[in-house]
Amino acid sequence: MRQLTLLAAAITISSFAPGAVQLATHASAEEEKPIVLLTEAAHPPYNYLNEKGEMVGFEIDLMNAICARIRRSCQFKHREFDRLVPALLAGKGDAIVSSLDMTDERRDRFTLSEPYFRMPALFVARKDEVPNALTPEALSNVSIGALRDSPFASLVESRFPNSPLSTYATQIEANLDLAADRVDLVIGDEMSLRDWLKTAPEASCCTAAGRVDDPDRVAGEGFAIVFRKGEETLKQKFDLALNQARADGTYASLAKRYFDFEPL
Repeated sequence: MRQLTLLAAAITISSFAPGAVQLATHASAEEEKPIVLLTEAAHPPYNYLNEKGEMVGFEIDLMNAICARIRRSCQFKHREFDRLVPALLAGKGDAIVSSLDMTDERRDRFTLSEPYFRMPALFVARKDEVPNALTPEALSNVSIGALRDSPFASLVESRFPNSPLSTYATQIEANLDLAADRVDLVIGDEMSLRDWLKTAPEASCCTAAGRVDDPDRVAGEGFAIVFRKGEETLKQKFDLALNQARADGTYASLAKRYFDFEPL
């Protein structure tokens, strides 16, 4: 009787084994495939082509570090900006990594990672008139210049309602008015303003006054990796690896290669 029972069990197991092997083989093959990341390689320092025609930049280095943590290889494919979404939806890539802002519209259509880069908002002042504090109370009646219809202008309206706001068609016009003592501060993205401070002759008058606190992320939520809707498993792997890279200093080390400030 015991021999018959063992034989029946063996037959039962063998009848399921081929399917189980096929499933395991399929899963293994999926894990071995490179993750295809779509990008427009035209946005230094995030992603661009070097003199050898190779894709380089902060996003390339960061995604390679993330893929190494999840033990998958990354393969980058260049697409023109207006072809990124069609290529993703057509299955020609697994995700888009191309400095795409997190928006409600994108949340509706896609699965988004946690932000992997957020540009700080910076105040710049004349060297002889740097505010002692950057609170709404301290900047009451302090005039601020900002790019017209920009998130930074919205941030001033939200955080500093008692500060007179002047808006400009270009950031450089706002900066020139600061240099000419026609506004007390200018606000903008930290990368652009620090570049102006380093390179523009008229910027010798001025200095960084400090970052602008933006708890509600009025000036933007940051860049996200864009996955097809429902790709939660891959998103979670990328989010976990990104958080680990931030925690152990890898993220900061990579950022130093490309930025002279710490991204958020």
